[in-house]
Amino acid sequence: MSLQIQLMAILASCLILIVVVDLIRREKLRARYSLFWLLAGVIFLVLSLWGNLLNLLARVIGIYSPTNALFFIGFIGTVVILLYFSVIISGLSLENKKLIEKLSILSWRVEELEKRCEARKEVSRPSDKEK
Repeated sequence: MSLQIQLMAILASCLILIVVVDLIRREKLRARYSLFWLLAGVIFLVLSLWGNLLNLLARVIGIYSPTNALFFIGFIGTVVILLYFSVIISGLSLENKKLIEKLSILSWRVEELEKRCEARKEVSRPSDKEK
């Protein structure tokens, strides 16, 4: 890897880490969801600093080209992130369903209580004939 490419990779990795930390600090990204992004930034930074590590990793995986190994690692990382967010979305969907059911029950109860209050007001009002 040439020095210019290595410096650009280090800069991009640091930029990813800075942006993620800034988003956490400004509470735009919850720390729970940022772990994958922080991990990805650290992995890219390590691979950028030690270029031979990617060659070694490619040989261990059994891939001829280090570039292909990088794409393979990125693909696996993307699949893991998609699976993680699918689990989170499924949980939120179930939680929304439960909240909608509770809201419907509470709305029905409020309507019933309002009807009872109106009925009691009608009964407690003296009629014009009694005056």
